Amino acid sequence: MSVTSENDVTGTVETVSAPRYHGGNVREAAERYGFREREIIDFSANVNPLGPSPAAQRAAKKALAFIDRYPDPEMKELRQGIADYYGISPEQAVCGNGSTALIHLIPRVFRPRRVLIPVPTFAEYAAAVQDAGGEVVPFPLDPRKGFRIDAVDMAFALKGVDMAFLCNPNNPSGLLVPEAEMAEIAGYALREGVRLVVDETFIEFSGDGSLVQEAALSPHLICIRAFTKFFGMPGLRVGYAVAGDETAETLRAGQEPWSVSTPASKAALAALHDWRYIRKTRKFIARERDELMAALRLLPGVEFSAGSANFLLLRVAAHESPVLAHALAQRGILVRDCSSFGGLGNSFLRVAVRTRRENERLISALRQVLLLP
Repeated sequence: MSVTSENDVTGTVETVSAPRYHGGNVREAAERYGFREREIIDFSANVNPLGPSPAAQRAAKKALAFIDRYPDPEMKELRQGIADYYGISPEQAVCGNGSTALIHLIPRVFRPRRVLIPVPTFAEYAAAVQDAGGEVVPFPLDPRKGFRIDAVDMAFALKGVDMAFLCNPNNPSGLLVPEAEMAEIAGYALREGVRLVVDETFIEFSGDGSLVQEAALSPHLICIRAFTKFFGMPGLRVGYAVAGDETAETLRAGQEPWSVSTPASKAALAALHDWRYIRKTRKFIARERDELMAALRLLPGVEFSAGSANFLLLRVAAHESPVLAHALAQRGILVRDCSSFGGLGNSFLRVAVRTRRENERLISALRQVLLLP
C-alpha cells in the first residue's frame, strides 16, 4: 500500500517491531521530519492535553529549594497523601519512579514462573517478566469482540500461571472492564492462587471501576497507578502501587533507594488535592473524546473502539499503519503506529484525545492522507 499525496515520501517505511517501542518522541520526530518541536502535535502519547495541575507546578518549583538534600527514602509524606486520597493505610502504598518502574519491580521481587498477559496490551509487562526470568503466557483478545477482556475467558486462562497482568482500561484499545467483572476476575485469581497485577494508569479518566480499595486488603491483588497520564507529569516520573500490608512491605524492601525525587513527590501530593483540576480534566476529556469520535465516524473506512480512556484505537481499512503514521508525521502530526503491539499487525493506529483545535488538525490531516474531499 502507498499513500499517493504529492507531499509524501515515496521511499520504504520501516515497520517498528521492537517490543519496547513507545510513543512520545517529539525530539526525534522533529529532527527526522524537519519541524521545530513546538510545531508538532503529539497524538502518540496519551498525556492530559491540559498539562499538569497548576498546584503541582507550583509545588515542584517550590521544592527546588530542597534539591541540595536527599529525598525521603521511605517516601512517607507521599504515601500518606495517597493513603488519605483512598482511605487506606500508608503501609499499603508503594511509590516509585513512574508506573513502569513498579511494573518491573513486581516480577523482579516475586519471581513468577509463568505470567498471563493479554494480547494486545502494554509491552512493558512482557519485558518485565522476561527480564525477571519468567515465561510469558499470552492471553489473545478476540478482534471480533473489539479486543474486549472477558471475565470468564480469563478465568480459564488463569489456570496454571503464577501471576497475571491486566491493564484497565487496556492500552491500546481503551476498553474498560466494568468493576463487577473485575471483581470476578480477582476472585478467580484468588481461587487459582494467582497474583493479579492491575494497571489502572488510565482509569482516572473514567472515574470508576477501580480495585484499589480491594487491593489494600488483599494478599494477592496489586493495583498500579501513575501521575503520568491523567495528571500530565510524564517528565517527573511518579507512580505508585496499592497492595496488602505484607505485599507492599515486600515490594518496598526490593526497591532502589530514593526512587522519587523531592520535586516529583511534592508535585504529586499537590495534584492529588487539586479537585478543580481533576473535575475539569474528566469533563474535558469526555467532551472532546465524543467530538473526536463524531468526526471520525464521518471518515470512510475508519473504524474505532469507543473506549473509556483518553485515546482511541483506529483501524483504517486497506491502509498500512506504518505508512499512515509516516504520512501524518510529514504533516506535523504524530500518532502511535500500533504494529509493534503483539496481536495487532499493521492495520491499527492509536491517537490521543487532545484539544478541539488539535483534534481538528488530526481529522484534516487524515482527510489529506486518505485523499478524502
